[in-house]
Amino acid sequence: MTTTQEKIYQYFERDEELKVLFIFNDEFLATELADAEWEAGYRYVDFQGDWFTTKLKLDTEWADDKVVMMMHQVSPLKDKSKQEAFPLMDVLTANAEFHNQDYAAYMQQYNLPFTMTRFVEKNIALLQSGKVQTLLLPTYKDGSVSEDVATRAILSVFMNRTRIMTWDELLIRFITMGCESERNRMTDFFYKLKGTQMVNEALKRRLVDAFGCGYEENTEAKVGKIVQCLKYNAITQNLAPVDADDYKSLRITDTVALQQLNRLIEMAMHQPQTAEAMKTVMQEQGGDIREEEIIRWYGVDANYYYVPDALCVPIVARLISDKIDNEPEAVIHRVEDLMLSHNHDEELTAAMDYTLLLAQYYKQVQGIGTVTLNTADGYIEKYKTEYAPLDMLYRHATAAYYKIDPTSPLHSVIQTAKYSLDIHYAKLTNRINYEWTRCLKETGGISTIHGLRQENFYEEKIQGLQKKVAVIVSDALRYEVAKELVDALAGSRHVAHLEHAIAGVPTETKYTKTALLPHLTQKLYGVDGEQNMSIDNKILDTIEKRSAHLDSYKPGAICVRYSEVAKFIQEKNREIFKHPLVYVFHDDIDTQGHDGDAKQVVESCANAVKDLTRLTRSILSSYNVTKVIITADHGFLFNDMEFADKDKQSVTEETIERKSRYYLTSADEPQDNMVKFALEESSGIQNSGVYVAAPMGTNRLLAPAGGYMFAHGGAALQEMIIPVITVDQERDDTKQPVGVTTLESRLSLVASRIKFTLLQKEAVS
Repeated sequence: MTTTQEKIYQYFERDEELKVLFIFNDEFLATELADAEWEAGYRYVDFQGDWFTTKLKLDTEWADDKVVMMMHQVSPLKDKSKQEAFPLMDVLTANAEFHNQDYAAYMQQYNLPFTMTRFVEKNIALLQSGKVQTLLLPTYKDGSVSEDVATRAILSVFMNRTRIMTWDELLIRFITMGCESERNRMTDFFYKLKGTQMVNEALKRRLVDAFGCGYEENTEAKVGKIVQCLKYNAITQNLAPVDADDYKSLRITDTVALQQLNRLIEMAMHQPQTAEAMKTVMQEQGGDIREEEIIRWYGVDANYYYVPDALCVPIVARLISDKIDNEPEAVIHRVEDLMLSHNHDEELTAAMDYTLLLAQYYKQVQGIGTVTLNTADGYIEKYKTEYAPLDMLYRHATAAYYKIDPTSPLHSVIQTAKYSLDIHYAKLTNRINYEWTRCLKETGGISTIHGLRQENFYEEKIQGLQKKVAVIVSDALRYEVAKELVDALAGSRHVAHLEHAIAGVPTETKYTKTALLPHLTQKLYGVDGEQNMSIDNKILDTIEKRSAHLDSYKPGAICVRYSEVAKFIQEKNREIFKHPLVYVFHDDIDTQGHDGDAKQVVESCANAVKDLTRLTRSILSSYNVTKVIITADHGFLFNDMEFADKDKQSVTEETIERKSRYYLTSADEPQDNMVKFALEESSGIQNSGVYVAAPMGTNRLLAPAGGYMFAHGGAALQEMIIPVITVDQERDDTKQPVGVTTLESRLSLVASRIKFTLLQKEAVS
């Protein structure tokens, strides 16, 4: 292939006397040659009207150069009336004018089909240009060239593309050049298109076929009408037009045209770059098609085919305000559909994430049924299957809420919905726990609960094991967070099994954490107002004391802080986990819960799942430990709301210790809205005559100190039901071999090798 630049060189090579080669009125060549690099001795001049200076330089500074002069006008050699007004006429006469190759010779050279004769004749200069010829040359060689292919190649070059685009791609690019940011490219495109009538007409036909209209030549936007047609029909094509619809004159009824329109939208939205450009041009050029008017005519429940952001916002707002609590399943389906087409808009996606969790919460509520049961064990089973998922959804919804930008157009309606959710969750969990504590009160107390008691954890889960074990005690790891942890661990080759245990009441760290260690006795210890618990007559309030105590029951066993092993220093951890039993104490949830705000509480739960997943996998895969047991000292109550003093329950009797969710007292008289247990029954603390009192439900007590948003210490299900996760290393030798059979009916050995086909009889695990 000979390029335009090579043809120019050939002019000078054929005529040694040639000094100046003029090129007239070829804007496409002007664009192509503007950035070209020239051989030494050649000078390219894009003439801008300075006749005197140009003529002077031709005689002086450029006298030894071979000059290529680009003139933006018709050649005076073709129009004699212009010769007198052409100051360089003498230079032109003494030199030469550049001419592209004859179209017939060009067709013969590349063996082009006869049907392209008129097209080649009218567009010979473009076809010979280097960029177009580069795209078309493969089609010349394989014989696939046609007028349509050549047209698309020229348009592709006009759009600065390096391959021949399909018509769908060309139309998408043409439309998106209507963005304000693309104004210069659109101007350049039309400047090139102006001199190519056949290519221009082909583009117009495609636009009319797809949208019923072409571009508007006399407007700056050019694509405004097309975008309006595209936007309106994309939104309303599934709907029967109504009389009030002021845009119905834009309606496309041709099925083929609608199919192409849908194909264009789907193609554009499939790629983030074109999706963003398409949404931008619809906002800028399609602004006359007002989404609020369409909603007014057709409603938020209409089956819109395409939902732009401006239409999505009022739909989601209406779903939240009108349907979220009564028709949650319908909201879930609608939002999931909307998310498919809005997954690139982070702000809108965050709002829809929250809406989806909100709907899932209310759907879970609808499936609960009665909260009045006859046995404590019945409440525990229902908590694990129905109530705990509510806690998880409320926590996730709270986390999703704090990811929403306050400037979002949906923030106001979401804020109202969150307030309603906070109230609903607070009332529902209070009602459930009121019935739970009533049941305990009426059926014989905590001693009637079947299952593992926290104070028996070491004896029942650890003592009989004859292998290396790691125990992770995660402070305030609530049962529902542990379910999330089990799901995360399921992604590894280890097997995780979740059970529950009953935490001692008060569900307070100083009483419940050391109860997980081996012991013979637990005793109340302290002074009035502030109590503690001794284990075997020792206050184990430091990691060193706990480690020494554990070693006395299991020689070589130690206790470590999570922060120590979480550095994942291989050599150090290898030494730690050489011990036969290691207790790792993880405190992030409890620390953030008491010291942080709601956002930090939910983040700490998510971070705990990540931390514990990583640590568990590391222990089992790197340190020759075959079992990890994860448990908690207690759970927690969580409400993202303030508790005014008037909402806190007063304590009217003498107390030994008082916190926001419990108090210790020597008085055994019943109290209104309180449940009382003997301390020995509720926790195994051997102090006769001391009782622990907890509010029925989830009420908080008016106490000298203590948190209220994040709270524990009482007898709610969320505080008492703690997880016990056993994670075992899966052994490779437990896999069973699969059976095989041959597909050949007869086999005979006739050589040193034999070929046969095997069929596997069972699926692999």
